Amino acid sequence: MLSRMSNSSLTLQNHSFISTVPDISDRLRSTLIILYSIDLAGGTLGVVVMSHQLFQRRSQSAMIIIIINLLVLHIFLLLSIPFRLSYYILQEWKFGTFICKLVSATAYLHMYSTFTFYVSIIVIRLFQLEFNKCHTIIWVTAVWMLGALVIAPVFLSYYGTSRTYPSSRCFQFQQEMEEAPMVVVNYCLVGVLLAVCGLLTILQLSVMCKLTVKYWPDINSHVEFRAQAKSFFFTLVTIVCFMPHHIFRIYYIQNLHLDKDHKLFTYNEIFLALTTMCCLDMLCFIAGIAH
Repeated sequence: MLSRMSNSSLTLQNHSFISTVPDISDRLRSTLIILYSIDLAGGTLGVVVMSHQLFQRRSQSAMIIIIINLLVLHIFLLLSIPFRLSYYILQEWKFGTFICKLVSATAYLHMYSTFTFYVSIIVIRLFQLEFNKCHTIIWVTAVWMLGALVIAPVFLSYYGTSRTYPSSRCFQFQQEMEEAPMVVVNYCLVGVLLAVCGLLTILQLSVMCKLTVKYWPDINSHVEFRAQAKSFFFTLVTIVCFMPHHIFRIYYIQNLHLDKDHKLFTYNEIFLALTTMCCLDMLCFIAGIAH
């Protein structure tokens, strides 16, 4: 009798939880499908063509090594996108909880690892630093080891474990943001990214203004200015793709408890999808925007 009552109580709790899980509206779902489809098509084209160009150059400079690692990061993201598209098209998750968390983790690991490599490119160009192949490989390997052996296992072990989530839903771990440790971690990530991006943008614009005054009107004929213009492209990608998500995250965390109609959750999904658009950077290179 007690067993039946316990099972009945558990069933009611699960039904109650499922009823509070937000359904993605048709408009949002269509927007997400479009964004991720663009990522998949454009990102794949960019990776293939840029890989072909790098193979022909056979260069081993620090910048080329970083670009190669960006390509690898984009490949991991592109491999996860079909799972997202399947979920948004079918409106049901069919791959289990672990794969759901893995695909979710991929988006965040890609975002912060890509940001790290962007910052490296900007700093190297900004301060005209020289790194040999060995030193570059060492710190790039350290970034991969930190992400693969520390951050990813912690994310997969603890994220999405404080609540019981229905297996047919995915990417809806917003209740985790109510936990104090998650709030602290998110505020720290937001603060670091905004501070670094803001500082580098100011320095980059300052240097470009000085070079413009120095070399005007033939600025495009000078290698130094063109190099800064190329690195400023990565600054623009960071501003467009990463900053909106992090600025909104502050508002999202502070008002999550008021999100009764789940509008903030839907907006957060759009901003997260915007961060994945950075995988189109290689396509922009090919199109001549940054090259």
